[in-house]
Amino acid sequence: MMRKHLLAGLVMLPVTALAQDAGIVITITGYGVSAEKALVPVEVLERAAILDANAADMGELLGRSNGLEAARNGGPGQATSLFFRGTESDHNLVMINGVAINSAAVASASLGTLDTQLLQRVEVVKGPQSTLWGSGAIGGVINASTLPAIHQGNRAFASAGYGANNTLRSAAILSHGSPAAQLSVGISRHTTDGIPTLRISDVDSAYDNTSFHLAAATDIHGYRLQATHWQTQGESEYQAFTYPPPDYRLALAPVSQDFLTSASSLSLEGKPAGAVESSLQLSLARDHIDQNDSPDFTHTDRTTLSLRNTAHLRRGDKLGFGAEVTREKAGILSFGSRYEGTTDSQAVYLQYDASRGDHHWLGGLRLFRHEDAGEHTTWNLGYGYHLSPATRLKANLSTGYRYPTAVERFVFSPNPDLRPERSRALELGVTHHIDHRQRLDLSLFRTDIDDLIVSTGAFPNTINVNINEARIDGLEAAYRLQQGPWTLAANLLLMDPQDLSNDRQLLRRSRVSGTASLGYSRERLQAGAELSYNGSRDDVDGISFTPTTLDAFTLLDLYASYDLDDSLQVFGRLDNALDTDYEVASQYNTPGRNLFAGIRYATP
Repeated sequence: MMRKHLLAGLVMLPVTALAQDAGIVITITGYGVSAEKALVPVEVLERAAILDANAADMGELLGRSNGLEAARNGGPGQATSLFFRGTESDHNLVMINGVAINSAAVASASLGTLDTQLLQRVEVVKGPQSTLWGSGAIGGVINASTLPAIHQGNRAFASAGYGANNTLRSAAILSHGSPAAQLSVGISRHTTDGIPTLRISDVDSAYDNTSFHLAAATDIHGYRLQATHWQTQGESEYQAFTYPPPDYRLALAPVSQDFLTSASSLSLEGKPAGAVESSLQLSLARDHIDQNDSPDFTHTDRTTLSLRNTAHLRRGDKLGFGAEVTREKAGILSFGSRYEGTTDSQAVYLQYDASRGDHHWLGGLRLFRHEDAGEHTTWNLGYGYHLSPATRLKANLSTGYRYPTAVERFVFSPNPDLRPERSRALELGVTHHIDHRQRLDLSLFRTDIDDLIVSTGAFPNTINVNINEARIDGLEAAYRLQQGPWTLAANLLLMDPQDLSNDRQLLRRSRVSGTASLGYSRERLQAGAELSYNGSRDDVDGISFTPTTLDAFTLLDLYASYDLDDSLQVFGRLDNALDTDYEVASQYNTPGRNLFAGIRYATP
């Protein structure tokens, strides 16, 4: 089957090297561990699932995942927020090949322009992960890996498709491997006429995206030298308020912006001591947005040098320890407010992983120093117990943080003395294998967030302060059944996302959400249906700025692919098959029923 050829022979680069084995994840501990042994909830999307989803961007791809809700200000290429289990959209850390790409301006990553065609794998870890990964990992971590080089031979992949709104998507990838060196290069394109950004408009907002990746590796005297570069850039049109208060003006004719996001790394991996594995990595992340109808811009350039070590001890214990130094350069011009500056930060971490019989412990500590926000300590402690061969109990207590952005400290309602936002999370879970075909996962969680940054006062004398608090209580359930060629999966999330400062539901987060999917795969045919439900959510009207409520909605998506031979595959996807009219952000459009179809080629 062609699907096997799409995945065969691939070996991941930099920190994701061990994650290519089925069921192995690295984002939880920094080294490869079995997903079955994970003490925190983790979801892994492999290449086949990414292709089936045919998602235009990372926000669309992950918005279909249990426990994650996406809100987009219009169609393709528009600003996209992703909420992990009710936490804020800037409370998730996004990495490409292990390099964080979150913006220094708004703290979140540009998920709405992160094309998925060059991705090999996405790991999603829920809950605070700041002990290992640092600032921003309050709600969780997204670690995406691009398509890698191969160890031996030559491989090629190409795809092209066309869909609603004159949408064109294409990709081409070449990989070469030999004993001396390995190389992979890929490029993808996505263009569309789009849809009107605002519901009161009938003018389409176009979108153009070109993504590129390069991966190279070689062995030198027992060490592995690896380099990766990934970038996405293009132009997106949008409709928005283009003047600050009190003279708001709504642009019904689209304005546009150029964007560039990239992640580059150079790493050296090996064993400097017999029982110690080490990785030294130098990385550069960029997030640049330049307005085409005004001089405004936001630029982030972040350079990080990190050293990660894993010592393999007696009885299978593992000791992880490391350090990193970061220099973040931010440049911002917005409505006449300007800032340019650099911020330095340093961190060290320690982690211990041990198992004794049916017991498993994982604990860690991170010390962090930020040039402006001061020093901070975060930690985590996890415990797992095999109640029986089929049943495993899990408990986790962890903390997280997000330090203030340059915008919060120096641009809009500036306050250079802001403290980091802080979180504490408790989670109790159970995994039960009903039999060899069925699995059930249950999790109870509570997340408390303190020192949330909000703007207070009357314009123009507003100031950002650390005063808000939030509490999110929830229950997450997942069921999976594999019966012959059929796969059934269902997920449910019940939560109470409360803003404790006003006893109201946190904006754009529903109390009830869930997904169900049915897939079929046999010989040359793969097909499936996905049903998703989102309950009602509080929001602020996108035009009048008054409180409003977004209605609950249900979406049905269908997909299928057929292998014409060992190298050629045709595919199609029908999103919003019921043509549901819904909103994920007040006054902003969402796509109606839309069909996308195409063809893929992979070297046999």
